[in-house]
Amino acid sequence: MKPFFLLILILFFYGCKGQKEKNDYINFLDTKYQSTGFFIPDISNPYPTYTYSDKKMGVFSVDFIGKSNETQYFWSPNNSKGFFSKSTNPENDAQNSKAIKNLIKENDYYVVASYLPSEFITYTGGEDGEFEPKQNAKTTFYLYEKNKWKQIGEIETSKIPENILLSKPTLFRNFKLKLIKDELLTPNNKAKI
Repeated sequence: MKPFFLLILILFFYGCKGQKEKNDYINFLDTKYQSTGFFIPDISNPYPTYTYSDKKMGVFSVDFIGKSNETQYFWSPNNSKGFFSKSTNPENDAQNSKAIKNLIKENDYYVVASYLPSEFITYTGGEDGEFEPKQNAKTTFYLYEKNKWKQIGEIETSKIPENILLSKPTLFRNFKLKLIKDELLTPNNKAKI
C-alpha cells in the first residue's frame, strides 16, 4: 500500500508543479486580454494602453510608451499632426480601440505590463469588477523584448507614483543597464571590459 500512496503523492506534486509553471507565464499581448479595447488615457503624456481584469488571475495594464519623443508626442491632443489632429470629438477618439491599435508599430514602443496578481486583490463588488489592493500588495512590471516578457521591477502597489510614466523610463534604463552588464560579464566577453 505504501508504494501506491507514494506514487499518488508524487503524481500530485508533479501535477501541482506543472499547473504552477503553466499559470506563471502570461502573454499579456494575447488578443483575448484586449477585449476592453485600447484607449488613450487623459494624462499629461498620453500613450496607448489597455487593461484586463480577472478574479482568478488578477489585474494588469499593457502600455505602449514611445521610444522616441516624436512617437510619444503623436498621442498628445496638442500635436497638430498627431492622432487627434483631425478629431472633432477627442473623448470618443481616445476610446477608438481599432484606430489606436492599427497605428501602433510595436518596434517604436516600449511595451510594458503592470501586473497585480489576484492574491493581492480584494474585490469590492459591483458590475465593473471594482477592487482594492490588499495591504503590502506588489505590482510587477514586465518589458516585452525579443518576443519575451522580462521582469524589470516590482514595486509595493501603494508606493507607485501617480504618474507612473515618469518612473517607467527608470525601470527600462536599469533593466537595459543590467542586460548590458550581464552580456559584458559573460565568459566570452570579459576581454571587452
